Amino acid sequence: MTDGLFPIVLPVEDPDGLAEQEQAYGALAESVRRLIDLTVRTQIPAEDAHDVAWEVDELTRRLAAEAQEGPLGLQVASDGRLRDHGNPAVGLRNPLAPPLRIEKHPDHSASCTVVLGAAHEGPPGHVHGGIIALVLDQVLGTVPALAGKPGLTAYLNLTYRRPTPLGTITAQAHIAETTGRKTLVRGDLRDAHGAVTVEAEGLFITPTFALDALAQPQSDAGDFDPPAGPENP
Repeated sequence: MTDGLFPIVLPVEDPDGLAEQEQAYGALAESVRRLIDLTVRTQIPAEDAHDVAWEVDELTRRLAAEAQEGPLGLQVASDGRLRDHGNPAVGLRNPLAPPLRIEKHPDHSASCTVVLGAAHEGPPGHVHGGIIALVLDQVLGTVPALAGKPGLTAYLNLTYRRPTPLGTITAQAHIAETTGRKTLVRGDLRDAHGAVTVEAEGLFITPTFALDALAQPQSDAGDFDPPAGPENP
């Protein structure tokens, strides 16, 4: 599904305490993100690697002592909005997420610039095709929600024009066509020099259950206000 969530703000009993917790969990995810990158790139001796693995296992046991069962799902954040902190593309608490920070534009298009490194490598020196699909699905999937029509991905077609070098990449997307509950979105991925490496087209369908409940995305990808109307002037 896109990162369009329920357009509601819920009361928070202790927003300052929750904000502090979010900051701490976000910092933890960033530390683990660096650990993942260096786990891929380190050249330490084998005996040191065994020692580090033992230390990581000890930290894992500390985290497991108070861990919930199953995934996070949606949670109320310190700002009262529902957030997807576990999202593998944008999640505050997910060290697997690059993370993406998606920018909205007045014409309901979206863009995102992110740095991808060793943990995202496929062909030597280049981004893995599956990581590219993750990035483009998230960026294209944000666009329908910006227009007030969040939806599920019906299909995502990618044309890989050339390998995408590791480093800074930029994804962008815009609405190509809207018909009823269907929104056709097109976009592309560009390397640090602005050359298009991947072209994308995705079809997103607003599910029946979400027609009256969902509005603009309010996830870890960014804050987006619901469209103006009688209930949202």
